[in-house]
Amino acid sequence: MEKEKRYIIMHGFSRDEVLKILKLMRENFPEKELIFATTTPINITWKLEDLINEIDKEHETMKKLKHKNKNR
Repeated sequence: MEKEKRYIIMHGFSRDEVLKILKLMRENFPEKELIFATTTPINITWKLEDLINEIDKEHETMKKLKHKNKNR
């Protein structure tokens, strides 16, 4: 059964703050598939739907790479 996806898009946080947020969210919502992203100078102007679609593609690619590396 696939986990229910949740998207977290962060803006204005430092790298350290982002890492703390990632850790806290994963610890508190282990049953959810959390998909994180930060804004960039390019994506900040995108429509939310376009941003989520792009984030989802990147997330799926990362999952495949992680799975591939895990099986080595």
